[in-house]
Amino acid sequence: MTDQTAPPREAEARVTPRWRRVPVETLVFSSLALITLFVVALGLPMPSPTVQIILLGILGGVLGLPHGALDPLIARRAGLWRTPLGFAGFNAIYILVVVAVVLLWLVAPVLSLVAFLLVSALHFGSDWNADRPVWLRFLAGFGLLTLPALSHPDQVSAIYVVLSGEGGASVAAVQEWLGPLAVAGLLVAAVVALRRRPSQSIEIVLATALGLATEPLIFFLLYFCALHSFRHLLGGFQEERGGGRKTAVLVTVYTVVPLLTAGAILAVFGSGAVVSDQILQLVFIGLAGLTVPHMMVVTYDIRRRRSAGSASRSVA
Repeated sequence: MTDQTAPPREAEARVTPRWRRVPVETLVFSSLALITLFVVALGLPMPSPTVQIILLGILGGVLGLPHGALDPLIARRAGLWRTPLGFAGFNAIYILVVVAVVLLWLVAPVLSLVAFLLVSALHFGSDWNADRPVWLRFLAGFGLLTLPALSHPDQVSAIYVVLSGEGGASVAAVQEWLGPLAVAGLLVAAVVALRRRPSQSIEIVLATALGLATEPLIFFLLYFCALHSFRHLLGGFQEERGGGRKTAVLVTVYTVVPLLTAGAILAVFGSGAVVSDQILQLVFIGLAGLTVPHMMVVTYDIRRRRSAGSASRSVA
């Protein structure tokens, strides 16, 4: 008769080492953050503002857009479309929302900037403590987006002026004034995350250090591409394990089309003297337009899952 109980050493060998339970995006972001902080500590020069903007446009598109490109698949799982006609209708509504957000920005840029920051605070804050109250997640996201205005107020003010006119400087000034609260909010989020998910606590601490030490565009590029987008893209592909080539093709198409559209706009309306400002506007106003329908889809899916979970528990 074979003993079904494994010896202690064999059982220990089957236990996944703690370091291997750390999400890959945590390792990537932490490594890049530490390297960047080391470069800053040595006083080595950072890329020029123009190069930073170009890098943001390229890497933000190539690495950032794909996680939003999974929205049609999320919508299908959530029951928002089932047929080819439904798929076409979903895309039409999605594009209409994007266009509406962009048009609103052109009409009321300062109001749109504030709304974008608030929506993004809730969206980005959900990277941590996702199962915690919404106010805690918002506090983390608010802190994340406010840190650069505390550490580099002139640069943030200049970016906001490019995005929304002279009124953007007032938005940056308010964020700078709220800076200490932002730091406190991130520290609270880090302490709360420490108990259940230490890796998230490390991410928050490193993101806080980056926000305080590095220039705003470098900070946003590292966080958005190496952590936020990476995390959601990995999660989306895990959800679509059976999608295979279709999922990859869909993500590619939904990434390439916006990039080609942005390139065409820049080619037609771009001016050599202010091309960096125009890239900045395309990146952030375009990101605002895509974030709103993306959040609508993701929020609907989350609420549907929670509702289904509550129903199953009540039946049990």
